[in-house]
Amino acid sequence: MLGSDNYCVVLAGGFGTRLWPLSRKGMPKQFLDFNNDGKTLLMKTYNRVRRLFHEENIIVSTNLDFYEDVCRQLPELNPRQVLREPMMKGTAPSTTLAAYHIRDINPSANVLVVPSDLVIMDEDKYVEIIERGMQFVESNEGILTVGIRPTRPETRFGYIQINEPVQEGIFSVRTFTEKPEESFAKVFVESGEFFWNSGVFMWNVNSFIDIVRQCLPEMIAQFDTIFNTLHNRDTRRSLLYSVYEAFPRISIDYGILEKSDKVFMATGDFRFNDIESWDLLYDYCAKDADGNVLGMFNSQVYNCNNSMFLCNSEKKLVVIDDLSDFLVVDTDDVLVICRRDNETDFKKYVNDAMVKYGEKYT
Repeated sequence: MLGSDNYCVVLAGGFGTRLWPLSRKGMPKQFLDFNNDGKTLLMKTYNRVRRLFHEENIIVSTNLDFYEDVCRQLPELNPRQVLREPMMKGTAPSTTLAAYHIRDINPSANVLVVPSDLVIMDEDKYVEIIERGMQFVESNEGILTVGIRPTRPETRFGYIQINEPVQEGIFSVRTFTEKPEESFAKVFVESGEFFWNSGVFMWNVNSFIDIVRQCLPEMIAQFDTIFNTLHNRDTRRSLLYSVYEAFPRISIDYGILEKSDKVFMATGDFRFNDIESWDLLYDYCAKDADGNVLGMFNSQVYNCNNSMFLCNSEKKLVVIDDLSDFLVVDTDDVLVICRRDNETDFKKYVNDAMVKYGEKYT
Protein backbone atom coordinates (compact mmCIF):
# COMPACT_ATOMS: atom_id res chain seq x y z
CA MET A 1 0.00 0.00 0.00
CA LEU A 2 1.35 3.40 -1.01
CA GLY A 3 1.50 6.31 1.42
CA SER A 4 -1.13 8.97 2.03
CA ASP A 5 0.43 11.44 -0.45
CA ASN A 6 -0.42 9.11 -3.34
CA TYR A 7 -3.70 9.39 -5.26
CA CYS A 8 -5.32 7.59 -8.19
CA VAL A 9 -7.61 9.06 -10.84
CA VAL A 10 -9.77 6.59 -12.78
CA LEU A 11 -10.97 8.07 -16.08
CA ALA A 12 -14.54 6.89 -16.68
CA GLY A 13 -16.16 9.56 -18.83
CA GLY A 14 -15.86 8.23 -22.39
CA PHE A 15 -18.70 7.00 -24.60
CA GLY A 16 -16.95 4.02 -26.22
CA THR A 17 -19.04 3.81 -29.40
CA ARG A 18 -16.53 1.45 -31.05
CA LEU A 19 -18.37 -1.36 -29.25
CA TRP A 20 -21.78 -0.22 -30.50
CA PRO A 21 -24.52 -1.38 -30.15
CA LEU A 22 -23.57 -2.95 -26.81
CA SER A 23 -21.74 0.15 -25.63
CA ARG A 24 -24.02 3.17 -26.02
CA LYS A 25 -23.98 6.85 -25.11
CA GLY A 26 -26.28 6.05 -22.21
CA MET A 27 -24.30 3.01 -21.00
CA PRO A 28 -20.72 2.95 -22.34
CA LYS A 29 -18.31 0.04 -22.09
CA GLN A 30 -16.75 0.90 -18.71
CA PHE A 31 -20.11 0.14 -17.05
CA LEU A 32 -20.64 -3.22 -18.77
CA ASP A 33 -19.91 -6.76 -17.58
CA PHE A 34 -18.46 -8.38 -20.70
CA ASN A 35 -17.41 -11.65 -19.08
CA ASN A 36 -20.64 -12.36 -17.19
CA ASP A 37 -18.74 -12.54 -13.90
CA GLY A 38 -20.67 -9.83 -12.06
CA LYS A 39 -17.89 -7.24 -12.42
CA THR A 40 -17.85 -4.37 -14.89
CA LEU A 41 -14.62 -2.96 -16.31
CA LEU A 42 -14.93 0.01 -13.93
CA MET A 43 -15.39 -2.25 -10.91
CA LYS A 44 -12.37 -4.34 -11.88
CA THR A 45 -10.25 -1.23 -12.33
CA TYR A 46 -11.30 0.09 -8.93
CA ASN A 47 -10.53 -3.21 -7.20
CA ARG A 48 -7.12 -3.28 -8.87
CA VAL A 49 -6.02 0.18 -7.77
CA ARG A 50 -7.42 -0.41 -4.29
CA ARG A 51 -4.46 -2.75 -3.79
CA LEU A 52 -2.19 0.30 -4.00
CA PHE A 53 -4.13 3.33 -2.77
CA HIS A 54 -6.14 4.18 0.31
CA GLU A 55 -9.83 4.16 -0.60
CA GLU A 56 -10.25 7.83 0.27
CA ASN A 57 -7.43 8.67 -2.20
CA ILE A 58 -9.17 7.17 -5.25
CA ILE A 59 -10.97 9.66 -7.50
CA VAL A 60 -13.24 8.69 -10.38
CA SER A 61 -13.47 11.31 -13.14
CA THR A 62 -16.61 10.97 -15.20
CA ASN A 63 -19.17 12.83 -17.28
CA LEU A 64 -22.15 14.43 -15.57
CA ASP A 65 -24.41 11.92 -17.33
CA PHE A 66 -22.64 8.97 -15.71
CA TYR A 67 -22.39 10.24 -12.13
CA GLU A 68 -25.22 8.02 -10.85
CA ASP A 69 -23.82 4.97 -12.70
CA VAL A 70 -20.46 5.40 -10.99
CA CYS A 71 -22.05 5.83 -7.56
CA ARG A 72 -24.23 2.77 -8.10
CA GLN A 73 -21.38 0.52 -9.24
CA LEU A 74 -18.90 1.80 -6.63
CA PRO A 75 -20.97 2.35 -3.48
CA GLU A 76 -17.74 2.32 -1.42
CA LEU A 77 -16.85 5.75 -2.79
CA ASN A 78 -17.87 8.94 -1.07
CA PRO A 79 -19.82 10.89 -3.72
CA ARG A 80 -17.26 13.70 -3.33
CA GLN A 81 -14.69 11.28 -4.78
CA VAL A 82 -16.63 11.25 -8.05
CA LEU A 83 -15.41 14.21 -10.08
CA ARG A 84 -18.02 15.36 -12.59
CA GLU A 85 -17.02 16.96 -15.89
CA PRO A 86 -19.69 19.39 -17.16
CA MET A 87 -19.27 17.87 -20.63
CA MET A 88 -16.92 15.50 -22.42
CA LYS A 89 -13.90 17.42 -23.67
CA GLY A 90 -11.21 14.74 -23.82
CA THR A 91 -8.58 13.59 -21.37
CA ALA A 92 -6.48 16.79 -21.31
CA PRO A 93 -9.19 18.94 -19.65
CA SER A 94 -10.49 16.11 -17.45
CA THR A 95 -7.03 15.20 -16.17
CA THR A 96 -6.19 18.84 -15.52
CA LEU A 97 -9.44 19.26 -13.58
CA ALA A 98 -8.48 16.23 -11.49
CA ALA A 99 -5.01 17.71 -10.85
CA TYR A 100 -6.46 20.97 -9.47
CA HIS A 101 -9.04 19.07 -7.44
CA ILE A 102 -6.38 16.86 -5.83
CA ARG A 103 -3.95 19.73 -5.26
CA ASP A 104 -6.69 21.41 -3.24
CA ILE A 105 -6.79 18.33 -1.01
CA ASN A 106 -3.03 17.67 -0.85
CA PRO A 107 -0.54 20.16 -2.39
CA SER A 108 2.19 17.48 -2.37
CA ALA A 109 0.18 14.73 -4.05
CA ASN A 110 1.60 12.21 -6.50
CA VAL A 111 -1.02 10.90 -8.91
CA LEU A 112 -1.61 7.78 -10.98
CA VAL A 113 -4.08 8.17 -13.88
CA VAL A 114 -5.63 5.02 -15.37
CA PRO A 115 -8.40 4.34 -17.91
CA SER A 116 -11.45 2.58 -16.52
CA ASP A 117 -11.62 0.12 -19.44
CA LEU A 118 -8.08 -1.27 -19.36
CA VAL A 119 -7.80 -5.02 -18.82
CA ILE A 120 -4.69 -6.04 -16.89
CA MET A 121 -3.33 -9.53 -16.64
CA ASP A 122 -0.33 -10.21 -14.35
CA GLU A 123 -1.62 -7.83 -11.68
CA ASP A 124 1.38 -8.39 -9.40
CA LYS A 125 3.70 -7.08 -12.14
CA TYR A 126 1.33 -4.18 -12.69
CA VAL A 127 1.44 -3.28 -8.98
CA GLU A 128 5.23 -3.45 -9.03
CA ILE A 129 5.60 -1.00 -11.94
CA ILE A 130 3.12 1.44 -10.39
CA GLU A 131 5.00 1.40 -7.08
CA ARG A 132 8.28 2.06 -8.88
CA GLY A 133 6.73 4.77 -11.02
CA MET A 134 5.16 6.62 -8.09
CA GLN A 135 8.57 6.72 -6.40
CA PHE A 136 10.04 8.24 -9.57
CA VAL A 137 7.51 11.09 -9.92
CA GLU A 138 7.81 11.93 -6.23
CA SER A 139 11.42 13.05 -6.78
CA ASN A 140 11.49 13.91 -10.52
CA GLU A 141 9.71 16.63 -12.45
CA GLY A 142 7.81 15.35 -15.44
CA ILE A 143 5.10 12.94 -16.57
CA LEU A 144 5.84 9.22 -16.46
CA THR A 145 4.02 6.95 -18.91
CA VAL A 146 4.02 3.16 -18.93
CA GLY A 147 4.99 1.34 -22.12
CA ILE A 148 4.55 -2.35 -22.88
CA ARG A 149 7.09 -4.10 -25.11
CA PRO A 150 5.13 -5.10 -28.25
CA THR A 151 4.77 -8.77 -29.16
CA ARG A 152 3.29 -8.13 -32.62
CA PRO A 153 2.82 -5.24 -35.09
CA GLU A 154 -0.50 -4.18 -33.56
CA THR A 155 -2.28 -1.33 -35.35
CA ARG A 156 -4.94 -0.78 -32.69
CA PHE A 157 -2.57 0.59 -30.02
CA GLY A 158 -0.56 3.80 -29.81
CA TYR A 159 3.24 3.62 -29.64
CA ILE A 160 5.89 5.38 -27.54
CA GLN A 161 9.43 5.76 -28.89
CA ILE A 162 12.07 5.85 -26.17
CA ASN A 163 15.20 7.98 -26.05
CA GLU A 164 17.97 7.89 -23.43
CA PRO A 165 17.71 5.90 -20.17
CA VAL A 166 17.42 8.05 -17.05
CA GLN A 167 17.52 5.16 -14.60
CA GLU A 168 16.99 1.42 -14.73
CA GLY A 169 13.77 0.68 -16.61
CA ILE A 170 12.89 4.36 -17.19
CA PHE A 171 13.66 6.33 -20.36
CA SER A 172 13.08 9.79 -21.74
CA VAL A 173 10.50 9.82 -24.54
CA ARG A 174 11.25 10.82 -28.13
CA THR A 175 7.88 10.49 -29.90
CA PHE A 176 4.27 9.32 -29.59
CA THR A 177 2.48 7.71 -32.53
CA GLU A 178 -1.25 7.03 -32.59
CA LYS A 179 -2.42 3.71 -34.12
CA PRO A 180 -0.05 3.38 -37.09
CA GLU A 181 -0.55 1.59 -40.39
CA GLU A 182 0.62 -2.04 -40.36
CA SER A 183 3.78 -1.27 -42.36
CA PHE A 184 4.87 1.30 -39.78
CA ALA A 185 3.89 -0.98 -36.89
CA LYS A 186 6.21 -3.67 -38.27
CA VAL A 187 9.09 -1.18 -38.44
CA PHE A 188 8.35 -0.02 -34.89
CA VAL A 189 8.41 -3.55 -33.49
CA GLU A 190 11.59 -4.51 -35.34
CA SER A 191 13.44 -1.37 -34.19
CA GLY A 192 13.18 -2.23 -30.49
CA GLU A 193 12.70 1.48 -29.72
CA PHE A 194 8.89 1.51 -29.62
CA PHE A 195 6.51 0.34 -26.90
CA TRP A 196 2.73 0.07 -26.76
CA ASN A 197 1.17 3.03 -25.01
CA SER A 198 -0.80 1.59 -22.08
CA GLY A 199 -2.64 4.84 -21.35
CA VAL A 200 -1.32 4.76 -17.78
CA PHE A 201 0.68 7.74 -16.52
CA MET A 202 1.93 9.28 -13.28
CA TRP A 203 3.00 12.72 -12.05
CA ASN A 204 3.45 15.00 -9.09
CA VAL A 205 0.52 17.39 -9.05
CA ASN A 206 2.63 20.58 -9.12
CA SER A 207 4.90 19.30 -11.86
CA PHE A 208 1.91 18.30 -13.99
CA ILE A 209 0.18 21.68 -13.66
CA ASP A 210 3.43 23.45 -14.62
CA ILE A 211 3.71 21.29 -17.75
CA VAL A 212 0.09 21.91 -18.74
CA ARG A 213 0.69 25.63 -18.23
CA GLN A 214 3.35 25.50 -20.95
CA CYS A 215 1.29 23.34 -23.34
CA LEU A 216 -2.25 24.70 -22.91
CA PRO A 217 -1.82 28.18 -21.39
CA GLU A 218 -5.32 29.49 -22.14
CA MET A 219 -7.02 26.50 -20.52
CA ILE A 220 -4.76 26.60 -17.47
CA ALA A 221 -5.48 30.31 -16.97
CA GLN A 222 -9.18 29.48 -16.58
CA PHE A 223 -8.39 26.76 -14.02
CA ASP A 224 -6.18 29.23 -12.12
CA THR A 225 -9.03 31.71 -11.94
CA ILE A 226 -11.38 29.08 -10.56
CA PHE A 227 -9.11 27.24 -8.15
CA ASN A 228 -6.54 29.82 -7.03
CA THR A 229 -9.20 32.23 -5.76
CA LEU A 230 -11.16 31.76 -2.56
CA HIS A 231 -14.47 30.39 -3.80
CA ASN A 232 -16.90 28.10 -2.02
CA ARG A 233 -17.68 24.74 -3.58
CA ASP A 234 -20.90 25.85 -5.32
CA THR A 235 -19.35 29.01 -6.78
CA ARG A 236 -16.38 27.07 -8.03
CA ARG A 237 -18.63 24.53 -9.75
CA SER A 238 -20.68 27.30 -11.35
CA LEU A 239 -17.53 28.98 -12.70
CA LEU A 240 -16.24 25.69 -14.02
CA TYR A 241 -19.46 24.97 -15.87
CA SER A 242 -19.43 28.45 -17.42
CA VAL A 243 -15.94 28.07 -18.97
CA TYR A 244 -15.70 24.34 -19.66
CA GLU A 245 -17.57 24.53 -22.96
CA ALA A 246 -14.82 26.77 -24.38
CA PHE A 247 -12.05 24.30 -23.55
CA PRO A 248 -10.50 22.43 -26.49
CA ARG A 249 -11.67 18.89 -27.13
CA ILE A 250 -8.26 17.28 -26.93
CA SER A 251 -6.57 14.19 -25.52
CA ILE A 252 -3.70 14.35 -23.07
CA ASP A 253 -1.51 12.68 -25.70
CA TYR A 254 -2.03 15.41 -28.31
CA GLY A 255 -2.48 18.34 -25.96
CA ILE A 256 0.29 17.71 -23.44
CA LEU A 257 2.49 14.63 -23.85
CA GLU A 258 3.47 15.30 -27.47
CA LYS A 259 4.32 18.94 -26.70
CA SER A 260 6.45 18.52 -23.59
CA ASP A 261 10.11 17.56 -23.25
CA LYS A 262 9.50 16.36 -19.69
CA VAL A 263 7.88 13.04 -20.52
CA PHE A 264 9.37 9.70 -19.49
CA MET A 265 8.41 6.06 -19.93
CA ALA A 266 8.70 3.13 -17.55
CA THR A 267 8.85 -0.31 -19.14
CA GLY A 268 6.11 -2.65 -17.98
CA ASP A 269 6.10 -6.38 -18.64
CA PHE A 270 2.51 -7.07 -17.63
CA ARG A 271 -0.01 -8.17 -20.28
CA PHE A 272 -2.82 -5.75 -21.02
CA ASN A 273 -5.76 -5.32 -23.34
CA ASP A 274 -7.17 -1.95 -24.34
CA ILE A 275 -10.72 -2.89 -25.31
CA GLU A 276 -11.32 -0.45 -28.14
CA SER A 277 -12.68 -2.86 -30.74
CA TRP A 278 -14.76 -6.02 -31.03
CA ASP A 279 -11.66 -8.01 -31.95
CA LEU A 280 -9.85 -6.87 -28.79
CA LEU A 281 -12.95 -7.65 -26.75
CA TYR A 282 -13.00 -11.12 -28.31
CA ASP A 283 -9.40 -11.63 -27.14
CA TYR A 284 -10.43 -10.69 -23.60
CA CYS A 285 -13.59 -12.77 -23.19
CA ALA A 286 -13.82 -16.39 -22.08
CA LYS A 287 -14.45 -18.83 -24.94
CA ASP A 288 -15.78 -22.35 -25.40
CA ALA A 289 -13.80 -25.24 -26.91
CA ASP A 290 -14.54 -23.99 -30.43
CA GLY A 291 -13.30 -20.46 -29.75
CA ASN A 292 -16.76 -18.94 -29.46
CA VAL A 293 -17.71 -16.20 -27.00
CA LEU A 294 -21.21 -17.04 -25.80
CA GLY A 295 -22.50 -13.98 -23.98
CA MET A 296 -26.09 -15.20 -24.04
CA PHE A 297 -28.58 -16.41 -21.46
CA ASN A 298 -30.20 -19.14 -23.59
CA SER A 299 -28.51 -20.47 -26.71
CA GLN A 300 -28.06 -23.42 -29.04
CA VAL A 301 -24.92 -23.13 -31.16
CA TYR A 302 -23.97 -25.62 -33.87
CA ASN A 303 -20.93 -25.87 -36.18
CA CYS A 304 -19.61 -22.42 -35.20
CA ASN A 305 -16.00 -21.40 -34.65
CA ASN A 306 -14.09 -18.33 -33.44
CA SER A 307 -17.22 -16.22 -33.28
CA MET A 308 -18.80 -13.84 -30.79
CA PHE A 309 -22.49 -14.09 -29.95
CA LEU A 310 -23.98 -11.58 -27.50
CA CYS A 311 -27.62 -11.19 -26.50
CA ASN A 312 -28.91 -9.28 -23.46
CA SER A 313 -32.37 -10.87 -23.30
CA GLU A 314 -33.20 -13.52 -20.71
CA LYS A 315 -36.45 -14.31 -22.52
CA LYS A 316 -35.02 -15.01 -25.96
CA LEU A 317 -33.61 -18.34 -27.15
CA VAL A 318 -30.82 -17.79 -29.69
CA VAL A 319 -30.11 -20.56 -32.22
CA ILE A 320 -27.05 -20.17 -34.49
CA ASP A 321 -25.69 -22.65 -37.03
CA ASP A 322 -22.65 -22.70 -39.32
CA LEU A 323 -20.95 -19.36 -38.64
CA SER A 324 -17.18 -18.89 -38.36
CA ASP A 325 -15.39 -15.64 -37.44
CA PHE A 326 -18.71 -13.82 -37.08
CA LEU A 327 -20.03 -11.22 -34.67
CA VAL A 328 -23.70 -11.29 -33.68
CA VAL A 329 -24.85 -8.65 -31.19
CA ASP A 330 -28.52 -8.53 -30.21
CA THR A 331 -29.72 -5.77 -27.87
CA ASP A 332 -33.25 -4.59 -27.07
CA ASP A 333 -33.36 -2.31 -30.11
CA VAL A 334 -30.41 -3.17 -32.41
CA LEU A 335 -29.27 -6.39 -34.09
CA VAL A 336 -25.83 -6.45 -35.77
CA ILE A 337 -24.52 -9.41 -37.82
CA CYS A 338 -21.15 -9.03 -39.53
CA ARG A 339 -17.66 -10.48 -39.82
CA ARG A 340 -15.80 -10.29 -36.52
CA ASP A 341 -12.83 -8.47 -38.09
CA ASN A 342 -15.13 -5.89 -39.67
CA GLU A 343 -14.43 -3.34 -36.96
CA THR A 344 -13.46 -0.48 -39.31
CA ASP A 345 -17.07 -0.34 -40.52
CA PHE A 346 -18.59 0.23 -37.08
CA LYS A 347 -18.08 3.99 -37.24
CA LYS A 348 -19.95 3.89 -40.56
CA TYR A 349 -22.76 1.83 -39.01
CA VAL A 350 -23.19 4.36 -36.20
CA ASN A 351 -22.95 7.41 -38.46
CA ASP A 352 -25.44 5.97 -40.96
CA ALA A 353 -27.87 5.13 -38.15
CA MET A 354 -27.63 8.71 -36.85
CA VAL A 355 -28.23 10.16 -40.32
CA LYS A 356 -31.28 7.96 -40.85
CA TYR A 357 -32.79 7.75 -37.35
CA GLY A 358 -31.18 10.54 -35.33
CA GLU A 359 -29.90 9.52 -31.89
CA LYS A 360 -32.59 6.87 -31.38
CA TYR A 361 -30.20 3.91 -31.67
CA THR A 362 -26.97 5.48 -30.39
